Amino acid sequence: MRKKFIAALLCVAMVLTLLAGCGSSSSSTASGSVAGTYEGTGKGRNGDIVVAVTLDDNAVITNIEVKEQQETEGVGDIAFDPMISQMVEHNSVAVDAIATATLTSNGLLEAVRNALTAAGVNPDDYNGEVSTAKGEDTTYDVDVAVVGAGGAGMAAAAVRTNVLLDAAAAAENGASVLVLEKAASIGGNTKLGEGTYNVADAERQKQLTMTADNCKEVEAALSATTDDPEYQALIDDTRADYEKWQAEDGKTLFDSPNWHALQTYIGGGSIDNIKLIRAYAEGAVDALDWLEGTIGVPFKDDYIFMAIGGKWARGHQVDLIAATGKESDNGGRIYIEKLQNYAEKLGTTIETNAKVTTLTVGDDGAVNGCVAERTDGSTITVNAKTVILATGGYAASSDLVYKYSGGTITTKLTSCAATSTGDGLALAENVGGSLINLDQIQVHPLGDPIDDCGCVSEFVGNWLSATEYMFVNKEGKRFINEDNTRYAISMAELQQTDGQMWLIVDSSAIAGDDTRNELIDKLLSDGHSVKADTLDELAEKIGVDADTLKATVETYNAGMTSGSDEFGKATSADSTILQAPFYASLRTPTVHYTMGGIQIDTDAHVLNADGNAIPGLYAAGEVASGIHGNNRLGGNAYPDIITFGRIAGTNAAVEANA
Repeated sequence: MRKKFIAALLCVAMVLTLLAGCGSSSSSTASGSVAGTYEGTGKGRNGDIVVAVTLDDNAVITNIEVKEQQETEGVGDIAFDPMISQMVEHNSVAVDAIATATLTSNGLLEAVRNALTAAGVNPDDYNGEVSTAKGEDTTYDVDVAVVGAGGAGMAAAAVRTNVLLDAAAAAENGASVLVLEKAASIGGNTKLGEGTYNVADAERQKQLTMTADNCKEVEAALSATTDDPEYQALIDDTRADYEKWQAEDGKTLFDSPNWHALQTYIGGGSIDNIKLIRAYAEGAVDALDWLEGTIGVPFKDDYIFMAIGGKWARGHQVDLIAATGKESDNGGRIYIEKLQNYAEKLGTTIETNAKVTTLTVGDDGAVNGCVAERTDGSTITVNAKTVILATGGYAASSDLVYKYSGGTITTKLTSCAATSTGDGLALAENVGGSLINLDQIQVHPLGDPIDDCGCVSEFVGNWLSATEYMFVNKEGKRFINEDNTRYAISMAELQQTDGQMWLIVDSSAIAGDDTRNELIDKLLSDGHSVKADTLDELAEKIGVDADTLKATVETYNAGMTSGSDEFGKATSADSTILQAPFYASLRTPTVHYTMGGIQIDTDAHVLNADGNAIPGLYAAGEVASGIHGNNRLGGNAYPDIITFGRIAGTNAAVEANA
């Protein structure tokens, strides 16, 4: 009996030993070695990150391999190589996160720590200091230095290089361009968005029909009276466009650069620079042709829509299938990829991990270069003929947002890149640049509260126009006109329970779009949206009273079909919530865009307090101000950064080559 008992214990011990080895290729020995390869999982931005960590006989990390990941190409996945390299080199998990990929970085570290735990070692023993040896200081002599490698900076680099290479005075070896980016990768905010591009494109917009509500909106804008001659001239020019459209067409959707400019001005509270707005709306047309024909960014020909927070169906979407072969990619990343390829082909040099700290000024008062610091502590000194500031806004600095908003905006969430900390404002101000409209900060109502990421693109229906959404609070009641301004919606949303709301869409707008099935399934599985076959089921899933929700939907649908909505939303039978299944997504306000910034003129010169151009200095993109007033219309950011990036690049080229 005793022998049987001992034998049984031995069998159990053998089974436990075998089970302990599952999930690894361990070569553990009786002496306690943990040498082998172990898997661990962490939560990234878009899903699980699975790594395999290899340890030697001394429990030293010798290799880390990412086995599975769903992070956005060119955005989140940029964290893997530099962080893994440091962890292996220093046998430490005490490495810094990549600023523009924080959630991915944290997920990677979590996965590695879990793999170490699976190996039977304590992850806290791998917190040794990670130091980087200082590199060599560098000096560049260039024609133009571009500070910031987002869409505006890369557009400026590409155009400016092209202009200089074609100029006789550029000499035999062409022109030199240096782009300095403080992040580990280029792209900034540009690569984070879907890439919606607002532009008056008569040919593509022929597929859309002018509605009675559309006519009322145009005619209301044209009936305005003003003592401002520039405003009146814009109204008159738009009226001429409208009358011509009535005479020649009168059926397809009316649009023109003047109408785009007028809506931008009105939509921004009628407080900004009409000359800049006109330059923007007119330049956006040529810029779209340039993006397609020269840079190689493909756009859909058969899909024109009104962006969230927009006022007209002039949104053009990047053709992701044509660009990458998959619909779930990111349109903004395509801009950056194509611009980088083109700029580098023309000879542009790009330095990453290089934060510009100082602009240099010559005895003649002209900006003639800059100084940057690399993350390794080395210095880059740049002697340049002209400098373009394209550093983005200040949405990622909660201190600046709080300061400039007078304490009214307290959320720390932002949809913008972590690098959007107002660097360009300080650089310009230190050389006499004028800063304007700093209190104009856009808060987006559709931030994602999951993981406090602040993004605005992760929900079922984010590709639809605002006309197809219905918003309800956590009591199941509507509280705002869904096509109101982003700021108005956000401020109303903050007054609701937990400062959150549910965005609801039905299936009518997405039915038949099989290209998005994979994306929808992923959004549901990741918890960014919920799906229900009935309103009762939806109410249960989102935690609201079913009777209240059904009554809210009934009232909303009645308003959409009768032509009179209780909150003043533009009515349409296509906006009803009728067709199952239904989808709901939890949303919260997030700082989305900063309209204030550096004062510029129509040539993108940085202006001083007297309104005079500072020689040698230009600005473009979100760092500049004067176009969007107190409310940037949805879809207006990309044409702004590309148009004024081109303007800044072209004029910097002329000055540098004078």
